[in-house]
Amino acid sequence: MTPRRLPWAGLCTLVLMSGCIAPAPDQGAFEQNAKSALESASSETSTARLALDGLLSGKATDAYADTVVTDSENAMGGVQTSFGVVDPPSRAQDRLRDQVLTLLSDADDALAHARIALRRNDTRALHAALGELDASTSQLEHARAALG
Repeated sequence: MTPRRLPWAGLCTLVLMSGCIAPAPDQGAFEQNAKSALESASSETSTARLALDGLLSGKATDAYADTVVTDSENAMGGVQTSFGVVDPPSRAQDRLRDQVLTLLSDADDALAHARIALRRNDTRALHAALGELDASTSQLEHARAALG
């Protein structure tokens, strides 16, 4: 690169990287972002739970349940990332951020446990995963309701 182009390359890199993490404009916007993340996560854990329930009741195949659980787990990663990169507008929302990220992480763990149990064809672990998904869904929905 020529010396004249070097400043432009640095400026372009700075502009591109500045869009990676954004502050929420205000408390209301941050809380709405938290609500959306909790709703999305609850949807993913509920969907995976239905697939496992279908598998255990003989109404779904292993392949179908695996696809649904894996897709839910992959989607959860996006939910965590999209919420995690938004900075709280003030210290007052730091606690909310930590709580939501913990719930999202717990939901991701529940989905991973379901996937592992499914692929091992471990009926006992599948039943435990159902309980874990139920608990996670309940916690996500409770947290969402608490935000109004």
